[in-house]
Amino acid sequence: MDINDVIAVVDSEAAASLCLSKGGWEGWLQCELWSYLTTTRNESPEREVAYPGRAERCDLVVMVNGVTTWVEIKAYGIFREGDTNRFLDSIGLDIMKLNQKPAGTQGLSLVVVQSAIRESFQAALQSRHWNGFNRTDAPSGRVSVYHMTF
Repeated sequence: MDINDVIAVVDSEAAASLCLSKGGWEGWLQCELWSYLTTTRNESPEREVAYPGRAERCDLVVMVNGVTTWVEIKAYGIFREGDTNRFLDSIGLDIMKLNQKPAGTQGLSLVVVQSAIRESFQAALQSRHWNGFNRTDAPSGRVSVYHMTF
């Protein structure tokens, strides 16, 4: 898996429609990315894998450049714009979970943001001094994927 795989899933009409719903966008994204990697890339990602010795689960565990990678996904839909602080807190919790990944693996935080709210999200990241995220924009310009590997 690489960032282009994520872009292929989120830069679609289905994603553009679902991001407007009040629920299900993030769950759909997790399932659709799993499906895409399984059918298109012939990979074997796992969904909802328990962190070692914990009840918490990771969204996806995949191979990235030959390294087992624990992936946490967040999708910032249009209707969450007024809920920025709680959304950022949930990203922070995901990063704390990723710090519990097994030794010898890497963590990847993915945050998908629609272009209509990209600037407000970028400003919120900057206000928290979260400078570790890279941004990749979809070719259509409809969506951006913020990502950080550690």
